[in-house]
Amino acid sequence: MQPHSKTVYSFGDFRLDPSDRLLLCNGEPVPLTPKVLDALILLVENAGHLVEKDEFMKRLWPDSFVGDDALAQNISLLRKALTDNNGAADWIVTVPKRGYRLAVTVIESNGSSGAARTRAVNNEDAIAPSVLMDQCTEPNEPVPAARLPAGEFVKGRIGWILRAVALVLLLVAAVGTFLYVRSRRSLGLAGVEVVPLTGMDEMENGAAFSPDGNQVAFVASRGATERLGIYTMLIGGERPLRLTSDSRDCCPVWSPDGRAVAFARSEEVGYTIYNVPALGGTPKIIYTNPIDSPEHLDIGFPPAFSWSPGGAHLAISSHFQALGRPAIALYSLRDSSLRPITSPPQQFGDWGPAFSPDGKSIAFLRSSGPGLVDDVYVVSASGGEARRLTFDNRMIGGPPAWTPDGREVVFASGRAGLSTLWRVSASGGTPRRVEGVGTSVMFPAVSSTGHRLAYTSAIWKQNLWSIQLADPSHAGHSPELLFASKGGVGLPHFSEDGTKIVYESAQSGYDEIWTVNRDGSGAQQLTFLRGGSGTPHWSYNGRFVAFDYRPAERSEIFIADYAGGQPRLLPTNPGANNVVPSWSRDGQWVYFASSRGNEAIQVWKAHYPDGRAIRLTQNGGVYPIESADGFLYYSKTLDSDEIWKISLDGGPESLVLKAPGLDCFCNWALAPTGIYVITERLEQPRTISFYDFGSKKVTEVLRLEKFAINPAVSPDGKSLIYVQMDQNDRTIMLVNHFY
Repeated sequence: MQPHSKTVYSFGDFRLDPSDRLLLCNGEPVPLTPKVLDALILLVENAGHLVEKDEFMKRLWPDSFVGDDALAQNISLLRKALTDNNGAADWIVTVPKRGYRLAVTVIESNGSSGAARTRAVNNEDAIAPSVLMDQCTEPNEPVPAARLPAGEFVKGRIGWILRAVALVLLLVAAVGTFLYVRSRRSLGLAGVEVVPLTGMDEMENGAAFSPDGNQVAFVASRGATERLGIYTMLIGGERPLRLTSDSRDCCPVWSPDGRAVAFARSEEVGYTIYNVPALGGTPKIIYTNPIDSPEHLDIGFPPAFSWSPGGAHLAISSHFQALGRPAIALYSLRDSSLRPITSPPQQFGDWGPAFSPDGKSIAFLRSSGPGLVDDVYVVSASGGEARRLTFDNRMIGGPPAWTPDGREVVFASGRAGLSTLWRVSASGGTPRRVEGVGTSVMFPAVSSTGHRLAYTSAIWKQNLWSIQLADPSHAGHSPELLFASKGGVGLPHFSEDGTKIVYESAQSGYDEIWTVNRDGSGAQQLTFLRGGSGTPHWSYNGRFVAFDYRPAERSEIFIADYAGGQPRLLPTNPGANNVVPSWSRDGQWVYFASSRGNEAIQVWKAHYPDGRAIRLTQNGGVYPIESADGFLYYSKTLDSDEIWKISLDGGPESLVLKAPGLDCFCNWALAPTGIYVITERLEQPRTISFYDFGSKKVTEVLRLEKFAINPAVSPDGKSLIYVQMDQNDRTIMLVNHFY
């Protein structure tokens, strides 16, 4: 920047010296970041006049291109600095789509001559402090006492005073009551400002505030699976600082003194927590959790953790052999001891711990898997009975966060439709929505100071794509968009005649079952359960659709009649999670996967319609599909890369295919002569391949340019459909003035 002449500016209680780059309020320095100070200087120099956005860009970022979000973020910080230091919140006026104007009287003084002139006095939006005082101290009009006799004057004067006092007290009470009620109802909206944190092109997630509330640590990634590592960002700063570059890193947490950032790195089994200096350096191991279980891995808990305010402990989620499931535990950084403080019931796991500001309590999520249905709990940091705060049985998007006063817990949930933020009293009660926050959000974070909230705003669009096959191993032409859904598409399945497709979608606001014609037309909602419905599968006669649904804490198998009517429960295994159903070809059985307590998930079949259940596998299994050759094919676990088979009545279990990079039961489809798989391996493109039963060879069918999952094959084997992620972005949003 060009140096300024020795000119100082005064406005309100502030004195700005551009040459010394110093802002004082009543003689005390006001800390501002360089860009925020530059923005203030530009506004003051042009007090009373509009400063266009382009002018800000030229002054603040002359050698680089940034978007409007960066400017808005710096103006927001400037507003807060002025307001917090005896300024007025409305001094900076926003002119939509154009720029900003400083609407306050500014006195410009020359340091050498002492000459002064006033700017913005003719500006109708300017606010002069002296004028504000005059308006508040208007003199009372005297009462002409000579018009009344002395006694009557005294009585009248006393009566007038008493009436005036009573009226004033009444008005004060009324106004106070009104303001109190209004503040309780809408304090969260007063002055709330929502802006992106960084403006990065990459995806961002998992925000964590520094103890002073001025920095945020987060995870950046490129695409759906490629993490770039841990970053930190000074709020109002110019660019993020990269701390790590390992794609396995997640879940950043600041040390209580703000000098370091801890994070979790996923390992082949379990995870490791590292500590890295906040200004960069070599990460050091502070905790290793190598012991895990297939059940825990199936549930898919992220290794989120929390650092105690005193700095002595980490709250983590760890699998304990004695419990047979993950629980919240305290890890001592002094003596490396590990002590569980929760004891979840069978079929549940605890994860996502968050220390309260005073360190006396821990909020966490208790989940019933598979399917991740969560509720918020609070437990004393010393252990004991956990108190349940929510009773929704709905997926919660990331660990909970505490408000600075420790009275409420903030969490992301789709408890009333699309996911948004909610707050609930730490002592229990009805959750209420966090106002000013949109939908499709997750991973909330609240600063302990500064009245700031951060969360991840997610945008994704999953569409249905189609490939015509020249033969089972070769695509006839390039993929084509078959069906675009506003709420996404998942786990499609063809009807036996090939004319319709059933799928799961949240386009109504809840996860429901939908159908669409083979050509992508005529989408119709089949279920209206307002909950978590998924994994649909047509019966071979085309009349029924089996799917799993969670009416409460556990999944059950339901049957919907395509002709209409309310879906009905198919009795299977009481007290267990019963998921991913499919039909036998004769329509007399429904295959499904089930797990109870600490048992591994297994393949079962239930007679239709009475529900008599028979266990088929002994060594684990999920996603069973009957083939035309009299076998039942299935995945070994929820995230296994192995596909196995067994006879329809049980018996020996044999490995059919090991497909490295498969990583999900949902990424393969049974065809008349083989199996299609979608895989992605390190440094290799995502690929659709075909395993031929006859030759036992795997042939690459198509290399995919975007992230894709959930293949399905038409009954005649001539076309393949799959779900493609056509839009996927995650942005950390910063909410200023959050209360």
